[in-house]
Amino acid sequence: MDRRQKIVFARRAAAAQLAKLPGVVKAALSDGRRSDAVQPLPEAPPDSRLTRQAVAVAESAYGGELYQHSLRCWYFGVAFARLDDLRFDAEALYITTLLHDIALTERYRPAPGQSPCFAVHGGAVAREQLSTWGATAELANLVGEAITLHMDVTVDPAQGVEAHLLHAAAHLDVAGSRIGDLPRPMVAAILRAHPRDGFTDAFLAAMRREARERPDSRAAVMWKQGLRIPVAMNPLNRYGAK
Repeated sequence: MDRRQKIVFARRAAAAQLAKLPGVVKAALSDGRRSDAVQPLPEAPPDSRLTRQAVAVAESAYGGELYQHSLRCWYFGVAFARLDDLRFDAEALYITTLLHDIALTERYRPAPGQSPCFAVHGGAVAREQLSTWGATAELANLVGEAITLHMDVTVDPAQGVEAHLLHAAAHLDVAGSRIGDLPRPMVAAILRAHPRDGFTDAFLAAMRREARERPDSRAAVMWKQGLRIPVAMNPLNRYGAK
């Protein structure tokens, strides 16, 4: 981004964060972390030739922290879809959640100066992988675009339902956005199945590196604005504490 684009992006990001703050604070002060109510997980992810290939790439490329994050994003995305009555392609959403941070890994991350943004590069990697696996161009482009968009301040369903759900899910897991919209027992069940152990530190380390290596990126603007604060304040950091 050029200077003007960074200023506009920073203003939009700040406004969005302020709008989310009351809900995050309310959730942080609630007793949701101690909920013992039992609620099943949202629906299990789909099993297909393409999803199995995406799982294999994710398992081999990610550390445990980012891999569990990708799985939580599937469940959070499905939960938001049910809440907001949005129809989605399950295979596309699952592959998107699995691969959305692939460019943060040592295997796939771009060298400094190679790409303007890890999400843009990750979208290109996902398109290439899916094409290699024999996916349709429509699916490859849908997944690639959703991954590219997930670092935007907002993603409207009109830009793609799967992109919107990935954005909502990832921003919940990272910073607690919309946490008050989901049933606490469901959130607790997701975190029990896919714990957040070490995720906050791993994510912040990745964003710190992105800000250093790609200073004109969306990640860099967010980092300079104090991304560490909403990440550290995320009520999910305390869910399940006994």
